[in-house]
Amino acid sequence: MPRLLKSQKGFTLIELLVVIAIIAILIALLLPAVQQAREAARRSTCKNNLKQLGIALHNYHDVARSFPPGSLYGDDEYGWACMILPYIEQTNIYNQLDFTGQGPDITIPLQAGVTDQVIPVYLCPSNSMSLTKSPLRAGAGHNGADVGGHGRNDYSGSVGTGGGSVTGMFGKIKDTLSPTKIRDVTDGSSNTIAVGEAYTEFMRAIDGPTHANVHDFKVWVGTNNQHQNIIAEAGTAHVLNGTRDDSFASQHVGGAQFLFADGSVSFLSENIDMVTFGKLADKADGAVVERP
Repeated sequence: MPRLLKSQKGFTLIELLVVIAIIAILIALLLPAVQQAREAARRSTCKNNLKQLGIALHNYHDVARSFPPGSLYGDDEYGWACMILPYIEQTNIYNQLDFTGQGPDITIPLQAGVTDQVIPVYLCPSNSMSLTKSPLRAGAGHNGADVGGHGRNDYSGSVGTGGGSVTGMFGKIKDTLSPTKIRDVTDGSSNTIAVGEAYTEFMRAIDGPTHANVHDFKVWVGTNNQHQNIIAEAGTAHVLNGTRDDSFASQHVGGAQFLFADGSVSFLSENIDMVTFGKLADKADGAVVERP
């Protein structure tokens, strides 16, 4: 009978192959667990970001006696994410913003060192977008302004389900008489969505690889000249993790995280009933529903 080959350590070749196979199996079992642990940590960070935004919004309300507007005039103007900068320890950036000359269809020009600053609390670590600043696009604005290079924002305020009429927590000043006050949230602050995750790399791909907007994403100043709003819609047409790039979406498995008007944060399943989702997004429709 032929002798089995021996390694220098005294193991047979068969024994070495068995050991290698066992190690491979262990690695295969371990990797998903490591990935799940990392995603759990990323999800926890995202939840903490939203909680910080909730505290900032309520501190703003304490001072201004209202929540900030979704945007001053329209898609391209300063909005809620700018207004709360002093309350997320970004007063230095806020003080350098140029609010002069704002009006309908006035694009915010890039302010190097200011509007291009990447603010960590506005970034979900699970979002796989490789860029943190919008692509530079010289001369592409309404007024020939360079509107590229602004810092990314992965969170959108809720405009509700009303489309042109604002039924959620945030709207455009031109569409509403005044910003939302806590007393206006008659459906209950714990049952009304304020801010949620929106417009991920997955959502961006919906426009297709050759679409003019495919390399664009939302930014915290409220503009990148491609109308990717700092507010998003919810409801039947705007399915969570659905096929519209102006809806709420995340790259967490199975749903997205939302900040409610009372400052609490909940994870909503992408399988949530869309009628219920829409009612949670509206602040005063009289159809009170508890979050799932």
